[in-house]
Amino acid sequence: MTTKAKRWLLPDGVDEILPPRAWQLETLRRDILQLYNSWGYDLIKTPLIEFLDSLLVAPSHELQLSTFKMVDQLSGRSMGIRADISSQAARIDAHVLQQNIPARYCYADSVLKTLPQGPLGSRSPQLVGAELYGHSGMDSDFEVISLMLHTLETAGINNALLALGHSRIVRTILEMAQLECDIHERLFTALQNKATADINLILAEAAPDPSLAELLRKLPALHGDSSILDTALQMFGSANEQLTAALKELQAIAAAIASRFPDQTLYFDLCELRGYDYHTGLIFSAYVPDHGEAIANGGRYDAIGEAFGRSRAATGFDADLKTLLKLGKREYPLSRKIFAPATDDPALGEKISALRAAGECVVQALKGQCEGAVEMGCNHQLVQEAGTWVLQDIG
Repeated sequence: MTTKAKRWLLPDGVDEILPPRAWQLETLRRDILQLYNSWGYDLIKTPLIEFLDSLLVAPSHELQLSTFKMVDQLSGRSMGIRADISSQAARIDAHVLQQNIPARYCYADSVLKTLPQGPLGSRSPQLVGAELYGHSGMDSDFEVISLMLHTLETAGINNALLALGHSRIVRTILEMAQLECDIHERLFTALQNKATADINLILAEAAPDPSLAELLRKLPALHGDSSILDTALQMFGSANEQLTAALKELQAIAAAIASRFPDQTLYFDLCELRGYDYHTGLIFSAYVPDHGEAIANGGRYDAIGEAFGRSRAATGFDADLKTLLKLGKREYPLSRKIFAPATDDPALGEKISALRAAGECVVQALKGQCEGAVEMGCNHQLVQEAGTWVLQDIG
């Protein structure tokens, strides 16, 4: 039983934003959405709950586990609280709008997760993101990566490391190995954890083609700067056209980023498995020092709209607005807050109305109130001088 003394407690991983941070968060949200609008991304507002068969169209085991599930009392069907917005954007693109041109969507809304993503993660993040549908070339990948970097810049984050990978690399090698299902899953987990000893034991048990086994053993070590791509090309050789194509894509996108963002630090991880069952091509994340988890994630997820009857190429990213606010170095100027006394003077009422119409914040005292301007958190006050109400700076 919850005692009165503990009724104020929030669930683990669920937080609230208090003044003045709440206004800072809203300011950042507006500025980021304005950035997206300037790039031609249309804002969508999706429902908090949907039927599960619509909400979980993306083949993501992680998304399945992250989604709160319930039964709709009206229809009896299973429903879910959204833990992600990408599947909702796919439904809108495929079924609602049905555009044949490249379509750009953006969003800024809360989601709810059953478990936090990592020890630093929130169960109630406020996602901001952008998605581009209807184009499968490198140009669209480069655009969303560029927009993600500008999003971080808007939040005052200029020292992010951009990590790049490609989902087809691990997927292709595992498919070539033709492993039994249980061995495939065990090996996938070991690769995900970069557990070299476990990888060696599983490969010894499975005994795949020796050349493929050697590639799988070396995969966890294939991370670092751009030179790792040259190393991988020599290592993979002509083993598979898809592997070569994936590495070429990474080289091309890295060159484009270096040209547009010459100061951007790049990192490559060819064994990156985040979103393995969700993404179909290039994947990317942003990291900052002293924060062990990605602050923004994205990648290509073609055919996500297939479940709604219309498969289209797609790429995009999202980030938690609260994390961006926490880690950003952006300054939020202290706004002017004006205190007005409790009086029925019509001239004061007109002055207050004029100030509010001009966008100023005016707090008028209530009759019988003892607290003054300082106690009410105001830095200016209206005082009467020679019969006229004027502003006075009180620091």
